[in-house]
Amino acid sequence: MSLSDSEFQSQCSRDLLGYLNFSDGTPGVRFRACLNHLFERLQPPHTFDVVRAFLLDELNTLKQSGESAFQQSDQAFRVITQVFDAVIPAYRAHHRDLLFHLQPDELCQSFFLSHMFEATLSSVSDQGWSQPDLITTEALKRLNHYVGYRPVAVLENDRRMQVYDHERYCPLPLYLRDTGVAAGRYRKLLESTLEFIRVLPEQMTGPAHFSIDRLDELSLDLRAHDHLHPVNKRTNYMFGEWDPEVIDVRGFYRRFVVRRIILDSLQRWMELPSEIPEEERLFDASAVLAGTILMASAISGSGPNTYDSSVSLTSLLPLVARQRDSFYQSLLETSSGSRRRRLLNSAKESRQPFGHVRHQLNMYLSQYGASQVQHRHLASFFAALGFEAAACEEATIIPCASARFESEIQARTMLIRRAIRQGELSTARMLLSESLDLLHRGIHCGAIVDPWNILGFQGMFPLFSARKTPFRTIASKS
Repeated sequence: MSLSDSEFQSQCSRDLLGYLNFSDGTPGVRFRACLNHLFERLQPPHTFDVVRAFLLDELNTLKQSGESAFQQSDQAFRVITQVFDAVIPAYRAHHRDLLFHLQPDELCQSFFLSHMFEATLSSVSDQGWSQPDLITTEALKRLNHYVGYRPVAVLENDRRMQVYDHERYCPLPLYLRDTGVAAGRYRKLLESTLEFIRVLPEQMTGPAHFSIDRLDELSLDLRAHDHLHPVNKRTNYMFGEWDPEVIDVRGFYRRFVVRRIILDSLQRWMELPSEIPEEERLFDASAVLAGTILMASAISGSGPNTYDSSVSLTSLLPLVARQRDSFYQSLLETSSGSRRRRLLNSAKESRQPFGHVRHQLNMYLSQYGASQVQHRHLASFFAALGFEAAACEEATIIPCASARFESEIQARTMLIRRAIRQGELSTARMLLSESLDLLHRGIHCGAIVDPWNILGFQGMFPLFSARKTPFRTIASKS
């Protein structure tokens, strides 16, 4: 029996709120799908206040309707208010430095909100409702589970450095197994890309250590891109990575994380006026996104045991380059009809398959990096003059947490000298305390490299698991 649209939406609301009312936080496919449907139904822009009001209104309607399952709906009401009134504000406050560049409701997305609810319900299951503050604290611990490739040094007495709590956060889930792609700006591109990868032959995906069957989650790295961070010297790091801490019992990675700068550049290319039909632009962008994901996967490997100590970037890079060329050439050769003619003409003009998209992507990344360096130097210059407001303005034009901290610290250093010369010692003391606080905050959120890591690595940031990997390497092109 098929349901009408209104009946389907009503059933979704009952299932969604029923999960919130009775669940212990175990991830639910139906719950995530219903929440995603809610975001499809609500008119943009989506805000946390709008979603909160909708859920509470629906809960009140179901309670008044006389349905027995919702006559006792205390848990659903409590978890909704706990998430929107406590957990989300606490998450923002916890990441005020790492995610300072995000607008207030950029996190308002269906799968991210489902993770919020699941983490909160799991905390309630463990702690009960007696201590709301403890529920929030435990929920944040469950949410903050990603940092990516960040090697830490081993100091004397085999004491291993640890990643700081403010470095870990929850990337934005864009795709979940058995649920699909999240509603939002990137939906068409991701659906097309995942379907593109799904039909690729094993000889293309196997050497890149990527299997769509092992992909439980594809998420978006929301951290501001830092062009000068040493991790960006790692080959293909900018294209994404398998989360090194999400591993199944067979030793395979299960979550892949893509960088926002890549998705934004491809989305921007699709939205620009063009003579290429919309459907063809989507195909081309999907092909290039699939290629970048496969190249990033080739560096990460399928699990922590993919590469032993005998493999280095020096030996791996030529293999990845050949895989890249073979991938794009195979796509060109297997195309047909008008698409084949268009891609052949484009390849002839750009001198490489899919060059019309790959060149635009590389140009976007180069311009972004150059602009970031430019504004970073301007921020440093204004800070050296003691113009703190101008320095912060330049540092936030292209968001970069390290540039923001460096400019603010440098500006205060200049102001401290000025205050000492003028005999304002209390002002100098206050500015010095602020500078130390900024330094510690910068280290704790990963914007400033931990000095202990610098000492432990003797100033040589490792780019790969092999100890002999040099710091400098050739940057890979898309």
